Amino acid sequence: MHSPNTVVQAANATSYIGQTVLLELVCPEEPESHWCCAHIVGVVLPMDGVWSDGYFLAIDAASKRPYPDETFFCDIRTIRVMRYRDRHGSGNVLGQIAHPNLGGSGAALPARRNGSAVPANGSTGAAHP
Repeated sequence: MHSPNTVVQAANATSYIGQTVLLELVCPEEPESHWCCAHIVGVVLPMDGVWSDGYFLAIDAASKRPYPDETFFCDIRTIRVMRYRDRHGSGNVLGQIAHPNLGGSGAALPARRNGSAVPANGSTGAAHP
């Protein structure tokens, strides 16, 4: 059940306590991941020889249940800390995105268009104001 590419490690897990987060969770039995919003109220850290998998004690933001559930670190693909919404309504409510190190360059691929006047890289050569 433990994955070496987990986003949350014991070293950074405690920084999420008291935060409201947006989680992308994966499950080996399901082909698609799912997203949920949760309040992190505690953490259980792994301990050699005692407990091998760390997890958060999290309360689903949409739930009326008063008790937290376990959200195992190895099931988290992405975690985003929710920030407050400012008075000007900019809509910036997410903190930095934490992604696992999946390798690859991360470079954008060139655009493709179906016209003879447009090069394969998608550039029209026209200036945009």
